[in-house]
Amino acid sequence: MRPKVQYPAIFILIFILQITLGTTPIQAASTSQSYIIVFKDSINVQANVPDMAQAYGLQPGFTYQHALKGMSALVPAGRLNALQHDPRVAYVVEDMLRTVDAQTTPTGIQRIFADTNTNLDIDATDDWRVDVDVAVIDTGVDFQQLDLNVVGGVNCIVSVKGGSGCSSGGDDDNSHGTHVAGTIGAIDNGSGVVGVAPGARVWAVKVLNSQGSGLSSWVIAGIDWVAANATTIEVANMSLGGSGYSQAEYDAIQGAVNAGVAFAVSAGNSDANASNFSPAAFNNVMTVSALADFNGVPGGLAGSTCRTDQDDTLADFSNWGSAVDIAAPGVCILSTLPVEGGGTGTYSGTSMASPHVAGALAILASRSNPNNSTDVFNLYNQVKSAGNLNYTDDSGDGIKEPLLDVSNSTLFNPVLIPGGGGGEPNQPPIADFTFTTSGLTANFTSTSSDLDGIIVSWSWNFSAKPSSTAQNPSHTYAASGTYSVSLTVRDDDGATSSVTKSVTVSSGGGGGITLSVTAYRVSTAKYADLVWSGATSANVDVYRNGSRITTTANDGAYTDGPLGKGTSATYKVCQAGTSICSNSVTVSW
Repeated sequence: MRPKVQYPAIFILIFILQITLGTTPIQAASTSQSYIIVFKDSINVQANVPDMAQAYGLQPGFTYQHALKGMSALVPAGRLNALQHDPRVAYVVEDMLRTVDAQTTPTGIQRIFADTNTNLDIDATDDWRVDVDVAVIDTGVDFQQLDLNVVGGVNCIVSVKGGSGCSSGGDDDNSHGTHVAGTIGAIDNGSGVVGVAPGARVWAVKVLNSQGSGLSSWVIAGIDWVAANATTIEVANMSLGGSGYSQAEYDAIQGAVNAGVAFAVSAGNSDANASNFSPAAFNNVMTVSALADFNGVPGGLAGSTCRTDQDDTLADFSNWGSAVDIAAPGVCILSTLPVEGGGTGTYSGTSMASPHVAGALAILASRSNPNNSTDVFNLYNQVKSAGNLNYTDDSGDGIKEPLLDVSNSTLFNPVLIPGGGGGEPNQPPIADFTFTTSGLTANFTSTSSDLDGIIVSWSWNFSAKPSSTAQNPSHTYAASGTYSVSLTVRDDDGATSSVTKSVTVSSGGGGGITLSVTAYRVSTAKYADLVWSGATSANVDVYRNGSRITTTANDGAYTDGPLGKGTSATYKVCQAGTSICSNSVTVSW
């Protein structure tokens, strides 16, 4: 086990060489007062964040409750020392800048012998997929890339001044994360590329922006989300890093490891000692250096292709040293790209090496289902022990790490489930949604379902800009009227379904009365619960679809139902016998 070491620098790079990402650093002024505040284990996070914010004048950002306990915040000048000595605080660290490190069977898949392991069933037919969940902590993953089994994701790109956790989303606006995801688990479907763990369920955890930059607090928020979902996610890949040690990042990863999540991370591209980079220096991850391989077989005889290097040697850019656990192909790696970027592309970097190891960990985790740190380190040791030494380590560090090798079918024997091209045919999803309106604002809830899988993307058209890809969005119209709203959903096998409904909004009414309505079903019967405030009369008139249905006591609540035909209704409440009415609210069942 490698020792933890500390370094003062605060800069991290996404380890990718093949393309220039234009990674404009976040301005130093925006991070100079931003800190990560880690609480002692006994402290209740939700109960203490507001009090600490008031006591020290903090502007809270994320709150962390799973991988570690704490928060990110802007700390006013002159208050840091007092904050560090608060008895509830374990330690405070600066919020560091973080940026990216950077069907053909790719040479990397061939070089680790994945295509020779019959248990992986790589045959250009999507008849079987590896039953495992992998988080890609990166720039996001393209939800429209049909060569990937993207099942969900979150967006942790939030200003330290806003929000307390990650939001739904995670689509890739850079390409780095999508490339990483393809190496891990691209589907064996006869088109594009294939991954180490074909068809693995991919979770997009977006912690870096479109330029490949982010803050340590964003990265920790992503790790915290993974830890909160450790009963589902077994493996995480972090193809990011750089100089500077963050105790908070280390502790966050340790919290996720304790929950049973294995981590593969890139060693870095500086041709330097990986012990001077984070998270490469951490002893609770698998740190991966990059091999230059141009033909997918050992021997060292292939000529260079996309960049100049010596075949079957440690890549000339790769970091090295005792912190490195294993090597994997990382030069001229073909993998998936966002659909709008061409679908596939060739990149180089330790960013491309790390996901090979994440895929190997995923194969093992599909069968072992790790639940704690002991299980995770058993996976690390199994992957390292299975490696070979059939390459030239020309780094000069005197340490030759094993090269990833998944050919051992006894060890790398994943649990497989039917894919989209075999077994029972895929059942398409069923698109549906409900909505409520208040004034000109409509709130939508997707009730879509998929009988043999899950919904992975939502596309809303409100007949007015902007559209939305959120699961449950809201939209405020510019004027009263009836609008056509459509929802298209896609399942994890790429099938789609659409539904369109009419939505009526109105800016009229009000009179000081505020109405909200909740629609629901009890078996097949439809009901609507009305709640209002602001009426001053003894009784109120309740209207449905423009007709008065009852006069009832002004006690603030009324239930309408059971109702018969119809999938929507518009309600308002008026002071009895007057035209002083509430806003109109439309609901659907």
